[in-house]
Amino acid sequence: MGRTNILMYSLVDRLWRNAKKAAGISRRITTHLLRHFFASAGLSKGVPVTDMAEWLGHRDPRITHQTYAHVMPDAPERLRYLMDAVFTIQTELNLPLEFEAVVEAA
Repeated sequence: MGRTNILMYSLVDRLWRNAKKAAGISRRITTHLLRHFFASAGLSKGVPVTDMAEWLGHRDPRITHQTYAHVMPDAPERLRYLMDAVFTIQTELNLPLEFEAVVEAA
């Protein structure tokens, strides 16, 4: 990630404050809180940590995982459910062509 753009943060903050005022929201909800909500909601519903790390601007997905692991306690169970569904042909698995080339080369 490059240098922080202070002007962009200032613009987003001003836009958010104006939107809250227009909506009649008086509760203290900061853009930082929105960022945490965005990450927590996405990760808790299965968005990959690597994708979320990129969107949040984290250089390393381990930072994202360390920060938000508590919202993904059911990740192992979701994976087991998915694998059961794939292996019992209850769901179709469509992988990118690159994956098939790697498997064929092995």
